[in-house]
Amino acid sequence: SNFAQPLEFAAKAAFGTMDSESFGFMVEWFDQQADLMREYNLTVFKPQRGPLEAALYDERAHRPFLKRMPIPELNLEDLVVGSTITIHARHLKVKSYNDAHTRGEIEGGRGQFAILVQPVAFRQFGQIVTCMEMGNLTISKMRLINVNGPVVAISVVGKDAEIVWDQVSMNIPKQAYQKVQAAAVDEYFDKAIHPATAAFDHCTLCIIRPHLLKARQAGQVIEAIQNAGFEISALQMLHMQKAEAAELLDVYKGVVPYHKEMVDGMSIAPLIAMELRGPGSVVEQLRQLCGPYDVDMARHLRPDSLRAKFGVDNANNGVHATDLEDDAEFEVRYIFEMLA
Repeated sequence: SNFAQPLEFAAKAAFGTMDSESFGFMVEWFDQQADLMREYNLTVFKPQRGPLEAALYDERAHRPFLKRMPIPELNLEDLVVGSTITIHARHLKVKSYNDAHTRGEIEGGRGQFAILVQPVAFRQFGQIVTCMEMGNLTISKMRLINVNGPVVAISVVGKDAEIVWDQVSMNIPKQAYQKVQAAAVDEYFDKAIHPATAAFDHCTLCIIRPHLLKARQAGQVIEAIQNAGFEISALQMLHMQKAEAAELLDVYKGVVPYHKEMVDGMSIAPLIAMELRGPGSVVEQLRQLCGPYDVDMARHLRPDSLRAKFGVDNANNGVHATDLEDDAEFEVRYIFEMLA
């Protein structure tokens, strides 16, 4: 068989190889077909050059599940316990670190806190997000709720997070936000306590795609949306399962040749979904702001549009916007009633 012997594999995985450092994690994956939660030992290798590499070992079956291979979109800072990573379209939840070396690398010097953007600053909250991203901080959770007005709860993590925040937030007026302990915002992410704020009328759906969150450019998109006069009436950061992304993007199946890449791109990591409202035809107005679906066309014809500025390719073109007036309510309900 082409599978390495379990012991040999485990020994190699523990120490890495001469040309790379290695880190060990326990991860779990929900196998929908079998209706089972499966556990794997994940080893991540950090070569001296090139992307991170990963190998998965199935402890119960005593055999490798994925042989060591490069995973270009994987970052070490994504591997915090509790977070979800995507390897070959599988969402894997990080359960624990296998050793002190791994914990030290991932958690060392890492801080977390939360920000509650106050109603008085709601129209500028995109700028607050941009400040976080400029400081290389990672937003782990974000949601709009109603507490005597629109409040945005944002959980933030990163190396020396609090020190970095103090530096990047110097120009933000102190009344604009309240800084709290990370655990203090848990209730704001509980639908039973704070229901979604979506109105489901005169609305359109806008999604900031995962690749933009990874590139730390979400704040700039939110700023552009707010500056264009849209009302953000609901907002939630979420990680879509592949089947959920396929359902939302079903209208493009057979219409665009890169449908599969769209679904993969939408479910690879967390995204930010927003219900936007405004007078007149809000669906058409958002489409105008986003620009043509084709990124090259957007750059030539509409260089100031969101897709011209933030799109990478047609499957990862920065933002999703509802195409047709008739689909808007369905799309918004799908996100904010079914998923968020």
